[in-house]
Amino acid sequence: MGRIVLSVAGAVFASGMALAQVNPLTAVFYREDLEEDLGVMRQSLEQVHPDPYRYRVKAEIDQLFDGLAARLDTPLTAEQFMAAMLPAFKAVGDAGTFLSPPAALQAQYDHLEPMIPISVAVIGERLYLNEELKGFRSLPTACELLAINGRPADAVLALLRGAQVPEGADTTLLDRRIERDFPEMYRRHVEASGKFTIDYRAADGSTGRKEVFAMTRDDMRRSYKPKGIDLQPWRLDEVPAIRSAWLTLGTFDAAELERQRVNPERFLNGVLAALRKSGATSLVVDVRGAGGADPGMAEQVFSLVARQPFRALKSVYIRSGRVPDSYRFAAPAPEFFASVDGMYQPEANGRRVLKADDPRLQPLQPLAKAFEGKVYVVCDGLTTGAAAAFVMMAKRTDRARTVGEETGANASSFCGGRTMEITLPRTGCVLHVPLMCFVPEGTPAGPAARGELPAYTVPQRVADLANGRDTVREALLNLITELQ
Repeated sequence: MGRIVLSVAGAVFASGMALAQVNPLTAVFYREDLEEDLGVMRQSLEQVHPDPYRYRVKAEIDQLFDGLAARLDTPLTAEQFMAAMLPAFKAVGDAGTFLSPPAALQAQYDHLEPMIPISVAVIGERLYLNEELKGFRSLPTACELLAINGRPADAVLALLRGAQVPEGADTTLLDRRIERDFPEMYRRHVEASGKFTIDYRAADGSTGRKEVFAMTRDDMRRSYKPKGIDLQPWRLDEVPAIRSAWLTLGTFDAAELERQRVNPERFLNGVLAALRKSGATSLVVDVRGAGGADPGMAEQVFSLVARQPFRALKSVYIRSGRVPDSYRFAAPAPEFFASVDGMYQPEANGRRVLKADDPRLQPLQPLAKAFEGKVYVVCDGLTTGAAAAFVMMAKRTDRARTVGEETGANASSFCGGRTMEITLPRTGCVLHVPLMCFVPEGTPAGPAARGELPAYTVPQRVADLANGRDTVREALLNLITELQ
């Protein structure tokens, strides 16, 4: 596998136990290994990604890769290699195309590596404490984080944003990802430390300093008890006082719904029955944090409220449909490549477009007795893939008022569907490349390089964070009340 510098103190988590072996954090790889992985990565993007030259022409991307290759003259760890390759992924501008850590390194992060035990909220270009991921409180509720180990919070935020692959010019996705996994992101992209000196400003304006000790994720899971109860990803909460209902759809991923024993068709029919029984005149569909690979799920959900025939997509295209040279390093996807010739037109201009008579491009009918009242859709930066497609349909057909913030999927076209995962042969880093590009029906109202913009932008407020309240939910329910 090439030359690797061994560390006798290293250990990785495998089969439920730590085994003394190469330390995935410190193992380094030399030029010939790094160049081989770079070649596999470059070739895969050229042969598999449906639209690698959307933001930069091929000559620019080629020049960028050549420059990256020239700089691989010193040994790098897997984490350093991923950081070195980041400019190429940023140039492609697809948040679904990225490198993730090798399995052994990810296991180290998941179980053994000490991390900062807090989650954060990113509000107005500042960092705030969301929760402490341990069994006791050290910091004031919802305090502003001014500095960590002497590093100003704005510098921390810049490092974490800069370490991610954006979706075009969209930044909301980056911030919500930081909120979703601050401990690992801080450990990977800012610093490793056994303790953290945190300077903060409390809600009353007073400032202070506290020392917080690092914890592994396993330790956090054992000591931290999340607020509330474990709720189903799809659920309906009725608000009879204002003849409304709040439908939370936390995922559009069919496999996840199956694991949670949620049958979409049965559930949505049950929602309709409940709305009729309650006499609800307004429905809120909350898709914050939801994603999914198949836009067909967006159509299934939209049929709940549609008033006329509709479709989510006006076009789908792929690269060439040929099995890539790096396929031997990838998780098999034989059904995808076997179906290409029957579904897609011949290659032209570097892509193959889905045939116009494909069922995925045909208009669909609303559900019988679909909901006819007012509809509001709540979205955020983590609303991606199929969930973002649902937001686009709801807004572009004028069926719903969209509320919240910019979605994390590009409003003009976004990549998704089946993703090829290619384990690079030397470093073991995993390359994720979506195989399809979806062009949503309708025309986006905002810039081409951004996500779908909501009709009403409502960010979380710091005051509500301190009180454990959902700004968007409260603002929207107040609006519905006023319109009664």
